[in-house]
Amino acid sequence: MKKLILLLLFVPLVSFGQSLPLFSYENSVRDYFDNNGAESIEGIWDYSGAGGSEYKFAIIKSGYKYNAYVMESNNRWKAGQIKITFEPTVSQQVMTLKWRVNSTQTLKQPGMVKNKNLIEFNLEGYGSQLLYKLYPIINSKNKKTKSGEWAGNGSGIIISKSGYIVTNYHVIEDAENIEVEFIIDGEVKKFNAELIQSDKVNDLAVIKIFDMNFDGLDNLPYNFKTRSSDVGTKVYAYGYPMALSVMGKEIKITDGIISSKSGYDGNITTYQITAPIQGGNSGGPLFDDKGNFIGINSSGLSKDFADNVGYTIKSSYVLNLIDVLPKSIDLPSSTKLQSLPLTEQIKEISKYVVLVKVK
Repeated sequence: MKKLILLLLFVPLVSFGQSLPLFSYENSVRDYFDNNGAESIEGIWDYSGAGGSEYKFAIIKSGYKYNAYVMESNNRWKAGQIKITFEPTVSQQVMTLKWRVNSTQTLKQPGMVKNKNLIEFNLEGYGSQLLYKLYPIINSKNKKTKSGEWAGNGSGIIISKSGYIVTNYHVIEDAENIEVEFIIDGEVKKFNAELIQSDKVNDLAVIKIFDMNFDGLDNLPYNFKTRSSDVGTKVYAYGYPMALSVMGKEIKITDGIISSKSGYDGNITTYQITAPIQGGNSGGPLFDDKGNFIGINSSGLSKDFADNVGYTIKSSYVLNLIDVLPKSIDLPSSTKLQSLPLTEQIKEISKYVVLVKVK
């Protein structure tokens, strides 16, 4: 009987006024996560907000979205009703949040996910809201995968002949195994990699290839630009969006411009760009039309809020992380690409953009 009841967790939508009795039994929900693991924001969450409302939620993945089912409340919302739906964006740190006020009214806002255990958001007329995770304890074992199956992917850029790679911290966070793929002499090669240095605040990480089959690379053909780029600069985002699912492992390049020298909520560490990016682009590089590396693509806003709004961490902040590596490295400074047509630039740069797989 318990198995049958747990299946009710995956009902796509519960109408306002209906309820599922399962959620009055917290032990059953905890058993569910113990047996099935918890992916991303899945788990039991408590709510703190204005107006005196109190909630405890069970957040469960349904398709590619996450539903927050009421477990307890101090108002008319009943156990089992869906109060919130979360839709992922290209960043694990931002989700589109749809808050059901009643059976006819829904408020939509971006929610900021912090360290996988806090979700902050604002609701019109309600002010600042906070969800904080109660269960399960956050660690790498909470997400179960089939034997041999990769849990997710991101992108990265090789910055040295010896195999140092820059990516986003959220790409490799909690990873027990990291593997990178890229092209050498026209053939896709796979190598093991390990985390060397991280910057959680700016969402950056440096990993390095540690594999007996890796013999190093020739001189890198691009230039690592450390000075800021101007608004209007033509840019190209490289990466492997959804490479392990629907979009395949061929590298993808999108173009746009730098639309602002500050990012989300005025964040000066990032550019706002118009080049489209999707999940899996995280950690991939942004280049200008002269073959200069200018940043690491990290996140974007859902199309529900704005079209083609992405954020790229500026190369100067990447340099700050590189400066504290245990071993100094020579950054690429070649001007070889400046005189090449765009199609040739892309061919050369693509050789140094890696698919990062984690589990």
